[in-house]
Amino acid sequence: MKRLMTTAALTVLATPALAHPGDHHEVSGWAEAVQHLLGSPFHLALVAGAIVLGFGVLKVRGSRRQVKKR
Repeated sequence: MKRLMTTAALTVLATPALAHPGDHHEVSGWAEAVQHLLGSPFHLALVAGAIVLGFGVLKVRGSRRQVKKR
């Protein structure tokens, strides 16, 4: 588990290399940031992937807890 968390943390640190081209000077506040995130297919894919990954992690952790209780 520690190896998985270390790998995940290092992957998150490397994400600026995966950034899409374009300028982000128009993003100056929360409203503009939300509009930018929800208006870009690239960002929507990342948000959807994060949600799916989060539910998957919760499901795996929940099933492991049930196994330990038995």
